[in-house]
Amino acid sequence: MTKQTLGGVALLAAAAMVAGLGLAPAMAGTEGKWIHIRVLDHGEGGESVKVNLPVAVLETMADAIEADHFSGGQIHISEGNIKPEQFRAVWQSLKNTRDMEFVTIESDDETVRVAKSGGFLLMKVNDADRKKSGKVDIKVPMEVVDALLQAPEGQLNVKAALQALVNYGGGDLVQVTDGDSHVRIWIDDKSVPNDI
Repeated sequence: MTKQTLGGVALLAAAAMVAGLGLAPAMAGTEGKWIHIRVLDHGEGGESVKVNLPVAVLETMADAIEADHFSGGQIHISEGNIKPEQFRAVWQSLKNTRDMEFVTIESDDETVRVAKSGGFLLMKVNDADRKKSGKVDIKVPMEVVDALLQAPEGQLNVKAALQALVNYGGGDLVQVTDGDSHVRIWIDDKSVPNDI
């Protein structure tokens, strides 16, 4: 991961934190699930970012944001080659299949795997060179994708997906390791979690 990429992730996390703090007073006393983001760079001149936000704050943010393609907690997508109802049908088919690996892409640089396992949609990316330590692990509860797709045609329901995260038991959602850099995004019920 380059310093620019790490800096971009840090900037995005910080922006989310600032936006969240602006809405936090309205959510005071809210108990429940928390989203945690850690961006750590142990290399020379490394930076670290720690963000802890109640999911309820993100839910409020989703309601508050008004932009060209985002309003009312929903993303409005333009139709491309696949129509939203076709995408939902494909998703239902994937959801109803047994646990399995759907996609494997192997190249000289990396291996990418997409699978369904134990109620989760998984994506794993590993460096082909075992001497390198680069890897990405993304774990999305199936219920979150279901909720995201519960919207009128041409939309994705971000607010419903966040609510599904509240109902999720907790754990890691994203981990990225690249040399001295580590990014972790997870959900739990602790406002001040144990760090990575």
